[in-house]
Amino acid sequence: MNVKIVRADIVIIAQAHNPSIISPQWIKDKLGVDDQPQQFVHTPDFSLFDCERLVILADRQRVQITAKKFDQINLEATAKVAKKYVTLLNHIPYRALGLNFLWRAESEDEILSSKIAFRIGKIKDFSAVFPDHELMYGGIVIATKHPYILKLTIEPQGRQAISYTFNYHHELEGMDTETIVSYINNFISLHLDSERIVRITFVQEEKNA
Repeated sequence: MNVKIVRADIVIIAQAHNPSIISPQWIKDKLGVDDQPQQFVHTPDFSLFDCERLVILADRQRVQITAKKFDQINLEATAKVAKKYVTLLNHIPYRALGLNFLWRAESEDEILSSKIAFRIGKIKDFSAVFPDHELMYGGIVIATKHPYILKLTIEPQGRQAISYTFNYHHELEGMDTETIVSYINNFISLHLDSERIVRITFVQEEKNA
């Protein structure tokens, strides 16, 4: 079994971001990112800053900061940029925060999708519902724990891979900057939590088989 993370990002939803302020110099001076952009797009309604370590994408409703490397140093740097952004622009009415991770589990010699069971009411064998179809199963789990609601989406990617999409959603209406920063501080621990969930659901099963 091969388990790897393929995406990690922080999404900040607000009533009115201002993408026009984002420039390489502003990002360097205000957010502490010294990397030169490999790609930069700048308009009044949309900005994109893409450098070696991360991507910053902004429109009027959302700012998304995406790590391009997944070691702890780079994940901490991604969180640091998000914290500096909300601290600097603390006058913006923030609405929600998403701490997001995408994992992929792969196997060269097993059909992983057959390991996911699915049941509605008394029906657990869906071959009778979908005759003459090849079936693969996934699922959605909603798990609530203050201060977030986790939406975990598990989907088959072909017969030998499964994706786990984690969205740790935080409501920010009425929250002060210190509280928002404290939520972003959990980015690393929630990254570890997401990995634990992936490994305990499939890798642990493999060890016990």
